[in-house]
Amino acid sequence: MFSLNQAPLLCVQLLVMGQVFAVIDQVDHMLYRGDSVSLDCNISKENTTQINWTKDRFLFAYLVSTNLTFSNFTSPRLRIDQNFPSVLNVSDAQHEDAGLYTCDVVTKIDGSRTTQWNLTVSEKPGEVSSSWYFPYILAAVIGLLLCCIAPAVCLCRKLRARTPEQNLESGGEVVVPQGSRERRTNNKQRSQYMERVNSIYDVY
Repeated sequence: MFSLNQAPLLCVQLLVMGQVFAVIDQVDHMLYRGDSVSLDCNISKENTTQINWTKDRFLFAYLVSTNLTFSNFTSPRLRIDQNFPSVLNVSDAQHEDAGLYTCDVVTKIDGSRTTQWNLTVSEKPGEVSSSWYFPYILAAVIGLLLCCIAPAVCLCRKLRARTPEQNLESGGEVVVPQGSRERRTNNKQRSQYMERVNSIYDVY
């Protein structure tokens, strides 16, 4: 059993397989990712009864006599000329667009003529090298940052942990907090006041 959606596909396949005379041309075509290409069957409208495009499980069929079209192509990058579908355009090619494209043309005189394009999509030379060594550069940069940051953190902790006596021994200046300076000044003033009071009253 098959569904109604599969019926046109089955009919087209049977028509193509039923042709006795067939001429097959095959072309290998290589393009870079992002490029565009046009695949042309190079046929005229005269004597052409049917045009079929296939790629993997995808099919485009055009019946000239009834001007009917059936298609299950889903990629927006694959476009077929609606005026006369003997040309298939591939735009902004990606890796999933690679594969075997087949154009079957059924004519009244010559039977079936088949043209195949084996399309391969590869990275541009600059893109291959940059994407290949990017993880290695990233790992090296992270390693270098870690090697610089770890000693800096250790040095900061060591300098903070030093006592004022160690700073004096090493010739550094002791930084006295503001509050302790005020207390020392107050204590000094008190002691001077007490000395004056004692000298006035002769108390020793």
